[in-house]
Amino acid sequence: MKLLLIFLFLLVFSQTSIAQPNYEGLWKGMIMLNDPSPKKADVLYVYLEKSDNKLTGRTRIEILDQSDMVFKSFEGEIDQGKVILQEDYVRNSSETRDAPKCKLNYELKYIDSSGYLSGTFKSSDCRGVMGKVVLYKTDGEINKDQENSASHLWKKRFAENYSNGYPAPNILEMERKNFKFEPIYFDHDKSEIRPEHHAYLNKLARILGGIHDLRVEVIGHTDAVGTDEYNIGLSERRAKAIKDYFKSRGIESEKLEIDFKGESQPVDSNATPDGKQRNRRVDFKFI
Repeated sequence: MKLLLIFLFLLVFSQTSIAQPNYEGLWKGMIMLNDPSPKKADVLYVYLEKSDNKLTGRTRIEILDQSDMVFKSFEGEIDQGKVILQEDYVRNSSETRDAPKCKLNYELKYIDSSGYLSGTFKSSDCRGVMGKVVLYKTDGEINKDQENSASHLWKKRFAENYSNGYPAPNILEMERKNFKFEPIYFDHDKSEIRPEHHAYLNKLARILGGIHDLRVEVIGHTDAVGTDEYNIGLSERRAKAIKDYFKSRGIESEKLEIDFKGESQPVDSNATPDGKQRNRRVDFKFI
């Protein structure tokens, strides 16, 4: 009994340890002052350094599509899973009226399922300045220059993905790396998608929709029943049916290419019903 209790304790402890996110490093995303839409939110970078539960680091806010910015330092802590940050010094900023110089206090929490570090902020020295923050983990250092080092196009794509319910870019990239293609099978002489394949196609559509520069090739096939000419057309209709399904899920046509091979690339014998079924398919590959 004693050994069992020790084992259970170690199991819970190990699972708790695994679940702890790595807070250190660069996070970037958007800061929504007084609750504007994500589309209009400004750009926020947070660089976190951690010692035990104590946090130090720097923030950088950039006004969307402008050169106005501010670079600040902060101290903070991790308290019961919450990241508490207090900005305490404005180190440099663009000297304009729009530069966001208010000192902010943040209360954030990491969400495992989405990969976001998100929460709220409130100014300690500017009345009525408050709002929301959504960040995701990325590589690199925070920019210490007074000029922006990159365009804000990434932020616009991120805001669109966030509004559409997609997780953080690093979570989507992990899903892409772990995604395993499987064929979509069709009934004899049919191009209609079977309902049992919808869940799989939806998973693939989620990855395609969330990763901006990712495209997929959809390749139609048939068994050997019928003429070569007829089967070329049938395989094309099957590939187009998959493309149309993805478009119905909001995937842009530019991310989808189709090819059709007719009966020329079987994966099994056409001498048996099971073999023919395996040949009546659509395959995929990322391009």
